[in-house]
Amino acid sequence: MASAPPPMTPERAKNILRDTITTLGTEENKARIQAVLDEVAAAPEEEQGMLKMSKMVPLVTELAGGKLQEYGLPNVMMGVMQIQMVAGQDPLVGEGVQLLTKCTMGNIDDAAIQDYLGKLG
Repeated sequence: MASAPPPMTPERAKNILRDTITTLGTEENKARIQAVLDEVAAAPEEEQGMLKMSKMVPLVTELAGGKLQEYGLPNVMMGVMQIQMVAGQDPLVGEGVQLLTKCTMGNIDDAAIQDYLGKLG
């Protein structure tokens, strides 16, 4: 049986955020995310919200899930929930959660990613 992951700390959360945001921000992954966004934009407006969720959640899970599992987190939702629990202890964690959330919805801002990664050092 696998052992439980270490407890979430602000430092651990920042490492997870750094790796996950970097993974989502690669050119290859941004292209895959953009392809989904293009598909959603081509759909009738009333279907776009649900289509975006039904397409983005599995894609983000595929792209980021492996990285989160390296840290002992079973899935993206659980990972974000555990990271959010320590966000109040370090403003950089909260900022990273916001950036990660934007990335998972297809709003990947290279400048914001670089700025955030620079703050992490």
